[in-house]
Amino acid sequence: MTDIDWDRRFAAFVARKEEEARNATLCPFITDVDRGGRNLLWIGDSWTGDLFNGPFYTSPSPGDLPGTSLVFVRSRNGNTGAADPSTLGAGETDKHLIYEGLSRAAVDAVLAGAETIRGGDVLFSVWRDELVHLRGSLGKSRHPTQIVATLRGLSFDETLLYNVPSIPVIVLTVPGCAELMGASLAERRWITPVVMKDKNDLRSAFEQLGRLGIARVSVVGGRTVATALIDAGLVQDVYLTTSPREGGQPNTPMYPKPLDAEVVVRKHGTGNEAGVVFEHLLTRF
Repeated sequence: MTDIDWDRRFAAFVARKEEEARNATLCPFITDVDRGGRNLLWIGDSWTGDLFNGPFYTSPSPGDLPGTSLVFVRSRNGNTGAADPSTLGAGETDKHLIYEGLSRAAVDAVLAGAETIRGGDVLFSVWRDELVHLRGSLGKSRHPTQIVATLRGLSFDETLLYNVPSIPVIVLTVPGCAELMGASLAERRWITPVVMKDKNDLRSAFEQLGRLGIARVSVVGGRTVATALIDAGLVQDVYLTTSPREGGQPNTPMYPKPLDAEVVVRKHGTGNEAGVVFEHLLTRF
């Protein structure tokens, strides 16, 4: 392990993220469609209800498997690939109210592919004061468990997420990769490997997550992980925000095939975020 002062670096990162969220100007959404019904759970309070213009829904957990949602932003021409997702143009309200807010407020873990992290200072949590309070009121820890999926191994020594003992991390991987990472994992007892027999063994991996106490997971990227989870029938909710701008890396849709899902909520942005469209889709698996 390196001699970096990770506690100090983590404290600075949290302070920066909280200040950014606190200073963001949020414009309310307006509801166009709401078919939430009695079969969905709702998340929120009066503050989120005013900004989101109603309840934020999630599906009940499916038995012993964690309830799983995907959270994606795409450009008007359907691209989701971008080094910085904020450049896709979905706006501050989507980022702070949905992406780093309601979609994480009730989850036990946030899952990302290793390429989404790419080293440096990254940690997936809620940062706005009102959403921190909401998460606490739901009985959740300050920060969700971080799950990283990799088939190639991870660079541990320069990445914040792997070096804060107070933040539990789960590494979702395959046997050969787990062996390569063995020494680094042994140095970091707060990181738990979940080892699949192969890359197609996602269902048993999610059963292991359930046994580890993970009842709800928010998946934030990338596209390869999202596609694998959809194809494995493990995703119930898709939270998809479409920007009014074209952009992103060409030919990078969230899912490469038509998605068998129904729209239960559709909202549009206001003010300087007019043209932004948020949709909650329920998959038909």
